[in-house]
Amino acid sequence: MSGDIKTIVLIVLSISITMFAIAPIVTAEAPAATRTLSTANPVPDSTFEVMLDLSGFQIGGVVETIPEGFTFSRTTHPSNRTYRSGQKVVFVVINETSLKYDVRAPSEGRGTLMGTWYDALNGTTGDIEQTDVSVRIAETPTPSSRPAPTPTPAPSPSTPGFKAVFALTGLFTVAYMILFGRRRGNFKGGSER
Repeated sequence: MSGDIKTIVLIVLSISITMFAIAPIVTAEAPAATRTLSTANPVPDSTFEVMLDLSGFQIGGVVETIPEGFTFSRTTHPSNRTYRSGQKVVFVVINETSLKYDVRAPSEGRGTLMGTWYDALNGTTGDIEQTDVSVRIAETPTPSSRPAPTPTPAPSPSTPGFKAVFALTGLFTVAYMILFGRRRGNFKGGSER
């Protein structure tokens, strides 16, 4: 084979290997978050658990908005990755599949838990479906049913360019290999000297 053909074959082979190697990364599961409550009708002045099931997140965050009158109580999430400001609670997510936190109900009232998620790797965001909470009236307690997960709407389309970064990385690697090989004299490419 002549030097030019060897160079072309090497470049095509390197690009093919790079694309097959990154395909599983690029086609990873789309991020989603689902909220489940231990009860949607808490007893007055009681604490109830909120659980967020996360899928497809490697690095990102979740911002939950607690309804007025209700109070964020505590979480099992690491304290150095949990931040609170008024009725908003921010969770920094790094390779986690769930978050749990407790909310204290007022003596009466109702509200709606709302939230958003952010996937830092793909630059995508989405809303977590709203969940209504209503404090029980003491005279007529309602038996709690099994918590039902609330589905998350489809995530926004991923930001273009993620595949391009990996493709360019592969091309730069091939170019570096060719240049490095020429300097050492192991690879002459298409021109004989």
